[in-house]
Amino acid sequence: MDNKTIAIVAIAVIAMVSVGALLILNPWGSEQKDPDPEPEKEFPDLNEKVIVIYFSATETTAGVAEKIMDYLNADAYRIIPEVPYTNEDLQRDVEGSRVNNEHADHSIRPAIEGAPIDLSSYSTIVLGFPIWYHQEPNIIDTFLDIYDLSGKNVAIFATSWSAGVAAARLSVWNAEPDCNMLKGACFSTGFSESEIYNWLDSLGFEKKQ
Repeated sequence: MDNKTIAIVAIAVIAMVSVGALLILNPWGSEQKDPDPEPEKEFPDLNEKVIVIYFSATETTAGVAEKIMDYLNADAYRIIPEVPYTNEDLQRDVEGSRVNNEHADHSIRPAIEGAPIDLSSYSTIVLGFPIWYHQEPNIIDTFLDIYDLSGKNVAIFATSWSAGVAAARLSVWNAEPDCNMLKGACFSTGFSESEIYNWLDSLGFEKKQ
């Protein structure tokens, strides 16, 4: 085989390899287009029907929840544990206290008292709880295991001496990835009504008082 023939064969082989590579990368040919992006999810109107759902161990969170309920004229559901939390249960400086045990074992799911409620008609869930160790209490995870908040607007509020709501909000969002997670807020023990109302207004809630 002379040099000219060798060169022709080499060019043919290179061409075949190139076409094969293109077919692997784009089996439909040069006309193939990127798929259209999925349409953005649509969620119901924020103010269509609102329910405030909250857990409160020392009544601080309940105080914020009541202000929200009054402002929005919203329905309410209080998450009540089958075994109530005592003052001793909440002591973080006591080894083996209930709050410390639940923090150490996040798989613990305290039972909720009463029959489940029907959330199907609600457009928006305003979910509140105290911050324990920068996270939501385990009983909130019990609630999230029971109820599916997909397709609903969800606004998280929390109460805490110093910790923010960001980590707990992300945890709830991870548990309910198909909800419309709104901006959260954290209120201290000495909260003011204006703080709560300003947060609600910033989210687009309408005052119903």
